[in-house]
Amino acid sequence: MLHIILLVSLVIFFTVGAVLGVKQTKKQLKANIDEKARVQHYAAITFSMWIPVIALFGVVAFSDITFADIGFTSLSFNQNAAITLVILVLAFLWTAFCLYRITAFLVSAKHRQRRNKILLNKANGSDYYDLVDSRLMTPRTKKEKRWWFGVSLTTGICEEIIFRGVFLYLIASIFPNISVYLVFMIAVILFGMGHFYQGTKGLIITTLMGAFLASIYIVSGSLIIVIVMHFLTNFANAFEYSDKK
Repeated sequence: MLHIILLVSLVIFFTVGAVLGVKQTKKQLKANIDEKARVQHYAAITFSMWIPVIALFGVVAFSDITFADIGFTSLSFNQNAAITLVILVLAFLWTAFCLYRITAFLVSAKHRQRRNKILLNKANGSDYYDLVDSRLMTPRTKKEKRWWFGVSLTTGICEEIIFRGVFLYLIASIFPNISVYLVFMIAVILFGMGHFYQGTKGLIITTLMGAFLASIYIVSGSLIIVIVMHFLTNFANAFEYSDKK
């Protein structure tokens, strides 16, 4: 019964959050988004993500659910060797791409100028996802980038605990006879729906990214790699805009 209550509570929490997020995001895009507005948005994301995670930690402390059940274990590559190899190679390539984004931004003035131009073009365009990404999500000032580090760390930890660790565990526990692939798809869809405030395009992108991260979690048996990758993926967005020439 506890598992059902937890699953329903989390689904309701993130469904309500997604609906409110759509309304709030559309409202924000109509206004002038400056440093203060972005910092407030980052603070809201950080606060809202830690609420369910802290509550979950309380449940784990006083129930038969363990931290190992929700992904806090050592790496254990026990899945099909070929599939594991493919997914780990893709994980390595994605990590290398994120590190390239950061390194190129730091060392190349031409790269910074090119990224600045792309960001400003998106901010002046009409694509909803690009507007959310460029105007609201991408940090520009030093203060915003410091806050974005916190957002990246928070989402990397909290979203992986909830959408990979907890959701996969709860769904599999409540419905032990359904296919592992269906469990996988349900958890991935829930992750995508949680980002519906980014529009249809954002939902598709985050769903695909969620599927990739869930695959890494399944083949590695631990949240360790996916937390690091999720953090790095988000943190790389801090290296999209600079006042340096």
